[in-house]
Amino acid sequence: MTITVTNQKPAVLDPVHTITCTGTYDPMPAITSAIADPLRTPLNPATPANITDARGHDLSGGIEQALLACLSDTLVPGAEDFMKELLGQTMVNYDQTTPLPVGELFAAQAGRKHKLPAPVPGKVVYTAREDVIPSAKGLLSGSTDADLFFASLAYAYHPDTLGFWFQSEAAFDDFKAWLAQQLQTIGAALPAGTIKLLGDFAALELKSLTESLLLRQDDTDNNEELSFARLVVHLLMQYVEQQNVQQAQPGGTPATSGVLPFTVGELFCPKSLVFVNVEAHARARPGKVTAEWGIINKSLASPVKVVSNKNLSKLTAMHRATARAQAQAATQQAGAPATRSAQVVFRKQAPTKLYLFAALTRVLKRMGKVNRSQNIFRKSKTTFLKANRRDPDDYNKPGRITSVSYMPDIHIYVDTSGSITEANYQEAVLMLIKIAKKLNVNLYFNSFSNVLSQETLLKVENKSVTQIWQEFRKVPKVDGGTDYKQIWDYINASAVRKRRLSLVITDFEWRVPSTRADHPKNLYYAPCGAMDWDSMVRSAKHFAKAMNHIDPTVPQRLLGMIV
Repeated sequence: MTITVTNQKPAVLDPVHTITCTGTYDPMPAITSAIADPLRTPLNPATPANITDARGHDLSGGIEQALLACLSDTLVPGAEDFMKELLGQTMVNYDQTTPLPVGELFAAQAGRKHKLPAPVPGKVVYTAREDVIPSAKGLLSGSTDADLFFASLAYAYHPDTLGFWFQSEAAFDDFKAWLAQQLQTIGAALPAGTIKLLGDFAALELKSLTESLLLRQDDTDNNEELSFARLVVHLLMQYVEQQNVQQAQPGGTPATSGVLPFTVGELFCPKSLVFVNVEAHARARPGKVTAEWGIINKSLASPVKVVSNKNLSKLTAMHRATARAQAQAATQQAGAPATRSAQVVFRKQAPTKLYLFAALTRVLKRMGKVNRSQNIFRKSKTTFLKANRRDPDDYNKPGRITSVSYMPDIHIYVDTSGSITEANYQEAVLMLIKIAKKLNVNLYFNSFSNVLSQETLLKVENKSVTQIWQEFRKVPKVDGGTDYKQIWDYINASAVRKRRLSLVITDFEWRVPSTRADHPKNLYYAPCGAMDWDSMVRSAKHFAKAMNHIDPTVPQRLLGMIV
């Protein structure tokens, strides 16, 4: 879509908002005030700003709905493209080519302001040592602003939460003292449950790197009038706004707290809060910072979250208990390859088995050898260092040495969702059998839909294609929808599975989540057989584009689909 913007004052979005804690909970007015209205502000107040499409249709009234379309559970590429083009033309600091999803627009704004390249897995990597700790030191000394610290945290860890930074433990205590004063005014109107939770909040300490709380199970939870979840965010925003006003005055004192709007959805309806101690980050070891935010992200991704209306629920409690029983996470090292991905061109016809075999072989060679696997590679050579087996006394006849090495195991995940017919499944399995026979390797196998079947080791050595097919038919086939995320989680849960070459055989009919996830390093995708190729390519293109915020290298992982 071509968007034309005229008479619009380029905007700098401010994440500070005030959603009332009384009456019905409705974040839409705050979204309009903080994001949509600044994009519609005219440069010349005498005439309105114009935002139109190629046909001259007015688009300014639909900004809120277009933004909400980008905040759904699954990523919608069309909505993302529209909003990125709009933001690129209406904001002072926004690059519409950013790989960051629209939900992270405040992070993209902060990074662009400081001319930081957008994070790209495997290419542009942000770390505690090189980025977070130096920016924390700069914020403390006054040599840099809070936006650089926020961008460093967001680019390094991408937490799906709402954060607030405090200069030090003392600054957090100052906020709690201010909070106590405010509660003296409104205390009589507060429900007993909210008063109890506020009392527990007053006992919180921010001595270490972070402290974090759970507020809601979902967007509809704890939204009652004067609930703790609504009141604490309302007062935090009010406190930050007062500090910003004081700082803006001539001779004003620098702010000692601020908002960390990691994602737009959490900014206006947060399910969790993370309080960040800047001074502790400035003094911490890189490994400790990396481990801390790793625990936060694991806690955010955990499907089990218990929010109590009687006691404060700490976000990281379960994972901290687990971490105490394990070794400290290793320090993440900086470094990024200098190579650039080639332009992606999809094949005009389905790949042959020979083509897929060659592609799979190239990937295995790149992965290198492992200590032990089902994928055994034997190599024999003649040598005079060993006696000839048939004539050991004749030193003029060489012997033979056989060396054994191991290539990574191959693990296949075959899509058996409702869109895959029996013919598609059979075609995919027979292709795998022939490739396995050619490689002479055993295969680990799962079928999957929105559930994952039990893992099975299928042995191919000294068996015919028919015998192997009969073994495949014994493996239970699951049915239902499609979910790749469960495969990612299944692989990432095991160090052994991470070392395997994993291959998903699928029709690519899956909607990518809008939130970030850990995509396995050695996971690849291949097209299912006996299907319309043009339709397959369209789905694969949609999948690859939607995966840009999770793993931009996915187009190079589509075996047999790109030239």
